[in-house]
Parts: sequence; C-alpha cells; structure tokens
Amino acid sequence: MTRVLLLLFACAATILSCGPDLNPQKYVIKSILSSSYEEYSFQYKVGRLQRMIGTDSISLEYAYYNDSTSIKQFNKSGKLIQRFQLVFSGGKLTKYKIRWQFGQLWYRDSLTFGYSGSNLTQINYKSSQFQATTLNGNLTTIKRGTGVLSNSYTNEYDGIPNPFAGFFWLDQFLIPSGFTTTFQPLSVARYFSKNNVTSSTSVVLGSTQINRFSYIYLHGILPKAINYELETNKTKVSDLVLVFDIQYTPKEATGSAP
Repeated sequence: MTRVLLLLFACAATILSCGPDLNPQKYVIKSILSSSYEEYSFQYKVGRLQRMIGTDSISLEYAYYNDSTSIKQFNKSGKLIQRFQLVFSGGKLTKYKIRWQFGQLWYRDSLTFGYSGSNLTQINYKSSQFQATTLNGNLTTIKRGTGVLSNSYTNEYDGIPNPFAGFFWLDQFLIPSGFTTTFQPLSVARYFSKNNVTSSTSVVLGSTQINRFSYIYLHGILPKAINYELETNKTKVSDLVLVFDIQYTPKEATGSAP
C-alpha cells in the first residue's frame, strides 16, 4: 500500500511539474475569436505587440517611441483607414489621438487623461470633462454633470487579472461615425483596470443600461470566453457572447501555453 501511495504521489508531482505556470503575468494574448466569428491573431517581438491580423483582413501595425505608441489600421484592401497614437508621461497614458478617413477627407479627435498620483481622476473629451474614480486599481466610475443632465458609468470587477489592461486593439476609446466620434467608457475601463469587469451601468440623460459579464476561466487565471447580458430599462437580453475564445502564449519563447 505504501509503495502504491508513493507511486501515485510521484505521478501527481510529475503532472503538476509539466502543467502550466499559473501566473497570468507570464502570458500574453495570442488570438481572439470574436462573437462575429472573426479571429484576430497577435504577433510580438521582444515582449512588445507588433501586429494584429484578422480573418476579416483588418490589421493593426504598432510602432514604439520614447513617449508614445503609434498604431495604424488597414482594411482588407491594404488601405490605411485609421491612425491611433497613445501618448505617455511618466509611464501613464495622458493622451489618446485618433485620425480616420470619411469620404475623401481625414478627421481627428482625442481624449486627455489627468491623474492624482497614480490614480486616473479626469477624462477630457471635446468640451466635456468627466471625473473618474479608481478603487483597488480598477476604474469604478466615470461621471459628468449633475441631475437629469448627468452622464455616469459605474463598473464592478472580479478579482482575476485582466489581460486587456494596457492592451490596445479594436476595443477603441472613440468610435468614428461619419465625421464625429462616440466616447466608449467601457473600453477605457477595460484598458485602465487590473481586474475583469463583471457589470457596467450607464445612466445617460435618465436612461439606464446595464451590461453584465460572465467569464469562463482557463485554469482560473485567464478569461477563455466572455458572455454577457444586456438590460435596458428593465428589459433583459441574456446568453449573448462577447468573445468565444481567447488563446494565450508565454511571454518567453520557452514553456507551454495554458
């Protein structure tokens, strides 16, 4: 019996030693299968994201400078359709710029970010100033104005590390529409928060919308799939899919992906 137990213990130790390193900080996103069944794969060099390629032929190319990151977006014909720039100061994102083509003309817009210490406290968009609140490394509220004319966005989080923190791809802060843009507070929250959003409540001019997110986790450390429920004025639509599958790869060349 003792020999059997020792053999079982040795087998278990072998399995554990060959298993994944359960440290989410050691992995980066390799690919994302979206709810539209389009897959986006990511290429890295020396730990930095270099390119994203989609099965819809949309691609992003990244270039890095001392105080900024420049990103170009191309369509399926290889035509440049959008440019992004992330500007940093002291390691903090202070400005986001976007340029896009509509018709024969190019347009531009931007966001600026203000801090108190290491915490994001202010977001400026056009002539609007949003106050931001951060708790435990997560962006919990974004608010502008008071009373019936106010806009507020409130987020709740789980305790699992967010692989989209500081990760910029098609989840854009501003969405172009014609010659103007629409602010995306939830995208900003995902970028600035260390944990995964479980619910996001927006109250805009008295109208309430709630997005609730549920995650299927890989080894309990990284989101594998993301589902959500949408509630608008107490009408719920459940069993929606945000992301079907996320694949990861180790930051280093050696080791096994989880």
